[in-house]
Amino acid sequence: MSQVLDLLTLQGYDDEAATLKATLSDVERRLQGDEELDEARAALTAAESAAKDVQRQQKALEAEVERLGAKIAPEEKRLYDGTVKNPKELASIQHEVELLRAERAKIEDQLIEVLASRESADTELREAKKLVTGLDARWVQQSHDLKLEVARLGDLIARAETRREAQKKLVTARTLQVYDEVRRRKGGVAVAKIQGGSCMGCRVTIPDSLRRRAMSQDVLVQCPNCDRILCIG
Repeated sequence: MSQVLDLLTLQGYDDEAATLKATLSDVERRLQGDEELDEARAALTAAESAAKDVQRQQKALEAEVERLGAKIAPEEKRLYDGTVKNPKELASIQHEVELLRAERAKIEDQLIEVLASRESADTELREAKKLVTGLDARWVQQSHDLKLEVARLGDLIARAETRREAQKKLVTARTLQVYDEVRRRKGGVAVAKIQGGSCMGCRVTIPDSLRRRAMSQDVLVQCPNCDRILCIG
C-alpha cells in the first residue's frame, strides 16, 4: 500500500480515537454530577428553611395567644364573679379585657395567615422531597451506567490506539512528521481526497500536474491552497 493510502488509514484511526476520547470526556463530565439533582437539592434546602421559618412564626403566635388568654381569664373572672364592687374598677377591668381581646384577635388573624402559609410551605416541602428522592434514584442508575460506559470507552480507546500505533509503523518518519504537522494545523484533517478535480478539504481546484502526481500515490502531494496531503478519491 502506498504511503498516502497508509496515511488515509492512519487518519481514520486518529479520527476514531479522537471521537472516542471526546465521548469519554463528555461521559466523565456527566459523572461529576447531575445538574437537575443539584438544583432540586438546593430547592429542597430552601423549602426546609422556609418551612422552619413558618413553624417558628406559628409557635411564636400560638404562644402569644396563650399568653394573652392567660391574662384575660383572671380579669374576666374578676369581672363576673362579684368580687369587685366598685363601678369604676369594674369599668377599668372591662376596658382592659376588651383591649386584651382585641390584641388577641389581631394575633389570631395573623396566626390564620401563618397557618395558611405553613400549609403551602409543607406542600412545597413534600414536593421538593419527592422530587429529590426520584432524582436521587435516577442518578444512582445513571452514574452506574456512566461508569460502565467509561470502562467500555476506555477499552475501545485502547484498541484504537493499538491499531493506530501499528499503522504508524507502516509510515516513514518524514511522512509521519508532515502528516502530524498538517493535522495539527488543519483541525485534525491532514489527508484530503481529490474529487471532481478539487481538493475536498478546501474545495479549490487542483492543477492537472499535481493531480497526475497524486495519482501515483508514491510521493506526498499537498494542496497548494490548504496544504493538506492529497489522495485520489
